[in-house]
Amino acid sequence: MSMETSQIATLFGCLFLIGSAEVLAGPMMGAMSADFGVRSSAIAYLPAAYGLSYGAVALLAGPLSDRWGRKRPLLAGLLGFALLSALIPSAPHLLAAIVLSALAGVCAAVVQPNALALVADESPPEQVGRRLGHVFIGLMLAFVVTPVLAGRLADTWGWRSAYYALAALAVLAALAVSRAFADRVPGAGSHAAHMDFMATHREALKTPGARRRLSASYLWLGWVAGFGAVVAEVASRKLSLSPTDTGLLAGFYGLAVIAGNLASGKLQRMAGEAALPGAALVAAVGLLGFMLPVGSMAQLALLGLPWAFGYGCAGPLHHARLSALSERCRGTINSYHASLLNLGIFSVSFALGTVVPRFSVTLFCGLVGVVTLLGACLLIPWPRRKTQTVAA
Repeated sequence: MSMETSQIATLFGCLFLIGSAEVLAGPMMGAMSADFGVRSSAIAYLPAAYGLSYGAVALLAGPLSDRWGRKRPLLAGLLGFALLSALIPSAPHLLAAIVLSALAGVCAAVVQPNALALVADESPPEQVGRRLGHVFIGLMLAFVVTPVLAGRLADTWGWRSAYYALAALAVLAALAVSRAFADRVPGAGSHAAHMDFMATHREALKTPGARRRLSASYLWLGWVAGFGAVVAEVASRKLSLSPTDTGLLAGFYGLAVIAGNLASGKLQRMAGEAALPGAALVAAVGLLGFMLPVGSMAQLALLGLPWAFGYGCAGPLHHARLSALSERCRGTINSYHASLLNLGIFSVSFALGTVVPRFSVTLFCGLVGVVTLLGACLLIPWPRRKTQTVAA
């Protein structure tokens, strides 16, 4: 069984959408703050609310998809995402926009675990990692294309047009899903169909290595990705930049993420098991580099390269390791992963909104760097005990 190009492209688009929602507001914070009558850092509560609800609801989406199938929840998530994205521009105040963003996060929480599980469902085991890498380029591409276009739209037609465009793309993605995938549900004799909701969670958490790697999903990947959602605002505070310039800078970082994504397979072949923790440590140290002073946009672009490239390399490797832990509870483990990743995004966005008004952006960058460094250490292989037969 092998995935068709149209199926890969469809899931690529789904991940592009949910990634775009994480970074869409970044280069437009100044323009949005003027309309809502708040400080620009308060706009960070939009991706924070998106990530928090995403993280909470994803815990339910995976187990349900393991029992009842992927396509129908995926379609519902995409259509709800489209509607809510279209409503955000007409929000009368920031609080209403935050609520709508949180509800969009609920929809995204349904989209990602089902999309990732479909990759594994439709691919032979030896191709899962490679197909995941292809699909995840959609998520990484969002960090390139979306900030650039959003910044440009904010400077030309206003920030609201960016949300309308996102809604239209979500409708197109739903149409593509309806055509590309059959409406399959687990068979009556399948393991998942016979497990109750809590049993599914218990088995997923008992999977060897799951808890440690899922902890890294929050402490490392979630905080690394969360920084990508606010890097445009960090850049605008370190240097005086227009929305277009901050969008271009965030897009440059996104290109570095994609370059790392494309290089991850080769790095895995060259370094073996050391590839994942090595790249994760590079990304964490790269975040600490944002504490250094800069005098130009070019200097800041170079300063962020280790973070973006390391993130791009390690991200797909971490996703593939998690997907390979358990075939029977794949959707559930993916839901935990999506939940913790987006809890990390919420944590970073919330920290920006609360720390930066009182302290310098340098302290914020240091905080994020330290947390991700701790998370990267969880990916370092632990020494095995002699009695241990299964690797973590």
